[in-house]
Amino acid sequence: MLVNFPPRESVSEEQIATLVDTFYTRVRQDEVLGPIFERVIGDEWAPHLEKMRAFWSSLVLASGRYKGNPMVAHLMIAPPIGARHFDRWLNLWRQTTAELFPQPVASIFVRKAESMAERLLETIVQYQTSLGFSQN
Repeated sequence: MLVNFPPRESVSEEQIATLVDTFYTRVRQDEVLGPIFERVIGDEWAPHLEKMRAFWSSLVLASGRYKGNPMVAHLMIAPPIGARHFDRWLNLWRQTTAELFPQPVASIFVRKAESMAERLLETIVQYQTSLGFSQN
């Protein structure tokens, strides 16, 4: 079975930067996610945004710009994040992509985000379970 992928040119570095900057402005203002990011990121937003631009560039454009381990970064957040946080994050992501891009481009970003969130949450739940924590 053949799988059709949209051309890589349908997403640009400029679009990624706009999405990341707009999205994280909303995250910082969100009543659920804002306090978590404030605690973890503090005053280091410029480096975090650059890292997120590189992450999404690597994920969507296969640019190889991102150097890091998002799994470890998310496992180290205390108190732990859970399904409620990922659901809120994905809802804000979907809303932002829908407002910024035509549907084909938005769907590229949403599919990648959903897949990533699913893997992160699954690993966090397994890790917490192995330590005897219950999921919030």
